[in-house]
Amino acid sequence: MKLPSLRRYDVQARVGLWTSIVAALPLLAAALQSYRRYDHQLRAIQYGQQGSFRIAFLACVGLAMMLSVIGLGLGFNSAGQRRNKEQHKSWLGFFIGTAVLSFSIILFFAFRKLKFEIVAG
Repeated sequence: MKLPSLRRYDVQARVGLWTSIVAALPLLAAALQSYRRYDHQLRAIQYGQQGSFRIAFLACVGLAMMLSVIGLGLGFNSAGQRRNKEQHKSWLGFFIGTAVLSFSIILFFAFRKLKFEIVAG
């Protein structure tokens, strides 16, 4: 199967939109896991020392950031081009990528601020 050429602006618009949409999936997974582990009385996100929650959380947030930057860049590059017949996909990819990147940054700093590692003694 031949891969589409990213030199064409309409292909960039489609790939940017789908990349931005796919970037929301690991962000959603990280947000759900951190919400599930959030303790309202302590106002902290609890996780164990031997568990792999922290690694999985940071991997999900990092993947979401990376994919959203790719989608944002492709959407921004193809938006406004005369040869692009799919302008709406360019702008959707740009704005969805921007939203996912913003929420990823917020979630990352919320975790850094609210993390509470439980050490078994």
